[in-house]
Amino acid sequence: MAQLIRIFRTLSLSIAVATVLAVIILAGQGRAQTPTNGLIMLIEFEKIEGLRHWERELDQRGLTALIQVQYNVLKDYPEDIGRLAAKGYPIAGLYAEKPFWDVPYDVQFARMREAKQAVERITRKPMRIFGSRYFGYDVNTLRAADALGIDYVLGRGTAGALATIYKPHEYKAKIISVSNVPFKEMGTGSFCDYSLWARGSTDADFAAMVDTVIASKPSDLILVSHAYLGGTSVKWWQTYKNALARSEVKWRPFDEWVRIVKVADQPYAEIPVNREVKYDVPRPAVPLEKLELLPGLDRSNVD
Repeated sequence: MAQLIRIFRTLSLSIAVATVLAVIILAGQGRAQTPTNGLIMLIEFEKIEGLRHWERELDQRGLTALIQVQYNVLKDYPEDIGRLAAKGYPIAGLYAEKPFWDVPYDVQFARMREAKQAVERITRKPMRIFGSRYFGYDVNTLRAADALGIDYVLGRGTAGALATIYKPHEYKAKIISVSNVPFKEMGTGSFCDYSLWARGSTDADFAAMVDTVIASKPSDLILVSHAYLGGTSVKWWQTYKNALARSEVKWRPFDEWVRIVKVADQPYAEIPVNREVKYDVPRPAVPLEKLELLPGLDRSNVD
């Protein structure tokens, strides 16, 4: 009888250990299979052909993107921007002249109000997102956003490739900290074709960077394209096309994306800030005019 009890206890312990190991393995598999929460963001302050290409490609995949356009694009291509807004693309305001770092409140408020009025005049929808050059912001940006009813301010990345949303206690507006990646001695910058191109990246370097970031499986990710580059160049576009097909990322509309991102709710003074920009003067390995264009495009309609 004693021997049977010992056998029973040994068997029970073995089953318990096996069960725990199975749970651990399944939990690990569950995490590995959870896709990255991905958002595509398109920026344009040149012409429209790159945005139109992105629109066609995203339409085919049933996707949308966050779009940020400068005033001249709104002015010159209102029908395109209105069409995109009607499809569910949120249109963010942009002030591309300088980053909003240590810029007086009155100046920031005026520029943000101008952007808001220009966007809403075309979209007939509230402008909920705003960003300045290099996604720069400070306390005055948040104050102006609250005064204008803008929900989100775009901020330079502070957590590597991981995109993050910060909610400062003192303000209603939230800060979307975009994905950020390093490149050689040129420091860090947005996870973006232009940012890497300006730091000397080739299309092959960019493709390798995208593969590396996606393989690292961040929980939340923003992949940005300056559409006049990624939406017109054969090789740079190929990297985006491949990224859109990656099963490791679930590309979502803006509102779905922000609902999933964990919000860091903390005092403004505790929110990390990134003001590093080492590529204010671009140092490309291949100039834009030397890049091979997608079929149907020529330099006369993209430069």
